[in-house]
Amino acid sequence: MNLWTQLRLRPRLLAAILTGSLLAAIWPGTLAWQTRALIGWNLAVWIYLPLIVWMMLTGDAARHVQQRARRLAEGMPVVLMLAVLGALASLAAITLELQAAKQSHQPGYLLLVAATVCGSWLLLPVEFALAYASLYHRPGQATPGLQFPGDDGPPDYGDFLYFSITLAATSQTSDVGISSRPMRRLVLLQTLLAFAFNTGVLALAINILAGLLN
Repeated sequence: MNLWTQLRLRPRLLAAILTGSLLAAIWPGTLAWQTRALIGWNLAVWIYLPLIVWMMLTGDAARHVQQRARRLAEGMPVVLMLAVLGALASLAAITLELQAAKQSHQPGYLLLVAATVCGSWLLLPVEFALAYASLYHRPGQATPGLQFPGDDGPPDYGDFLYFSITLAATSQTSDVGISSRPMRRLVLLQTLLAFAFNTGVLALAINILAGLLN
């Protein structure tokens, strides 16, 4: 399955990417390439996140999650890789943007940086929540890989989102058990990425504060 086919299976993501790219290209004014890139990234992310979270939190919980997770399972690794690369690239672009902010002293640059950090941070656990759901509902496996406490029935996207955001914020699994090797590997990947991203955000925050004090 090629990338275009995978994106077509995710119309919300495709619409956000196309809209963000178009608006960044036609954005008025003379802006540096990294500024336009960050504007396009932010537009795409902040269009996509409300759409995908709304999809997660609405609909027939058990049947909807299982059907959609299995349909997206094949293309999930590539889409997840794109989200990770995009988030890491946004940190690199932010570094360049901070240099421009120090030289121009315009608050708009800092607002753009703050929106980029928040959007990129939220994007990763949202995408990993989709990945956990796909792996949980993968056919032919001996165990689903995650054990949620309580007797509320099959997990919905809210449960996977809870698990993923907890990992991103605290680097621990809270009250959810992990019972399969593929799931442990996916959790390990998210934990390493969350640690790297949170460390980068901390370094950027110190940089911003130092710039404001100078």
